[in-house]
Amino acid sequence: MSWYVLVERVRYGESELPSKIPVEGGREAALTRAEEVARSCTPAIHLSGTPVGRMVFQTSPTSWFVELTKSHWSKSDKESATTVEHLTVRAAELVHFQELIPAEPPKKSRFGR
Repeated sequence: MSWYVLVERVRYGESELPSKIPVEGGREAALTRAEEVARSCTPAIHLSGTPVGRMVFQTSPTSWFVELTKSHWSKSDKESATTVEHLTVRAAELVHFQELIPAEPPKKSRFGR
């Protein structure tokens, strides 16, 4: 079928998929693109002009774990604080797709409800 790069973020114990990037060219192209995304993706914690630390771990032939850190000044504590975000980036082949059927309004019953 087709290949994608999936970027997964876990926040507050819940997983979300903020990016699903289609890739032309098969498995090797998807692996190359996934590694590029792991090394360069912009995190949610990123503010324009603020440097972000990054550690990229390859956890399998198709998966990367990314730790992003950002330093900011805490006015309340009057010291530097660090925010950390974790992402998982994967190259994945789409193997099944089923079109979503839009919901329709309920039909009125005999009694008008």
